Amino acid sequence: MPDYQKLYSILFNAITDTLEDLRKQNYGMASERLMHAQLTTETLYIESGPEKEKNKVDKNCNV
Repeated sequence: MPDYQKLYSILFNAITDTLEDLRKQNYGMASERLMHAQLTTETLYIESGPEKEKNKVDKNCNV
């Protein structure tokens, strides 16, 4: 099951830092920061999603 608190924290912190980048008109860094946060949280979500849990159950059934 995904750790939504962790995902939220990653996104919240990235958005907070991005707002500061935008205030400083550092648009490139703002864009990179958001893309990195999106990729990181998407990866964590996929790695801990229902399909992974299903695979655990399937493997246990084959024992």
